[in-house]
Amino acid sequence: MTTYDIMVARRSIRKFKQDPIAQEVLERAVNVARLAPCGGNMQSLKFCIVQSPELVKGIFAHSKWGMHLPDGSGRPKEGEEPTAWVLILNDKRIREQAFVMDIGAAAENIIIYALSEGIASCWLENLQRPEIAALLELPEHLQLHSAIALGYPGMEAKEVALPASGDTKYFWGEQGGFCVPKRSLDEVMLIK
Repeated sequence: MTTYDIMVARRSIRKFKQDPIAQEVLERAVNVARLAPCGGNMQSLKFCIVQSPELVKGIFAHSKWGMHLPDGSGRPKEGEEPTAWVLILNDKRIREQAFVMDIGAAAENIIIYALSEGIASCWLENLQRPEIAALLELPEHLQLHSAIALGYPGMEAKEVALPASGDTKYFWGEQGGFCVPKRSLDEVMLIK
C-alpha cells in the first residue's frame, strides 16, 4: 500500500483482536510522533506507551467511546479492547498549554504509521484525566491531552457518502460493518 492508500483507508476502529503489539513498533510510533512538526519547534509533547495488560485495562476503564452510537455499542466489549495505548502529554515546564496543531500532527503520525504496520487505532479525547494520571503516577508537570488506543483490527470500517440530510454521525451498517459518512472531495476542495 502507498502512503496515500493507507491514509484513504484509515478509520477509527472500536474492536480489536487481543494479539500483542511488538514494543519496537510502539517505540517507532512514538519516534514518528516526536518528529512531527510543532509550533516554534518547542517540542513540549511527551508520549507514554502503555502495554502492561493491567494498565491498558485501567486506561480503558477511564475512557469513553463512540458518543454517536446508541446503547454503548461503540465501546469495545470484553475481549475487544485495545492491547496498547500511546498517551499524548504536554510538558508544562516547556509550554503551559500545547498547541492543538502540534498534538494533531503527532497523533496523525502515530495513527498512519500504526496502520502501515497493520495496527488499527482510535484517538480518544473523552478521558477521565485525573484517574488516568493517578493510575500511571504521572508527574504534575505532564498534562494528559488525549490517548490513542491501538490493536490489530477486530472489525471493519468504511467511508460512506454523506446523506442529503448532512448528518455526519457514524453508524453500524446492516452487514455489521462500521460506516463513517464523509463529505465529498468536491464539497471540501476549492481550486483557484
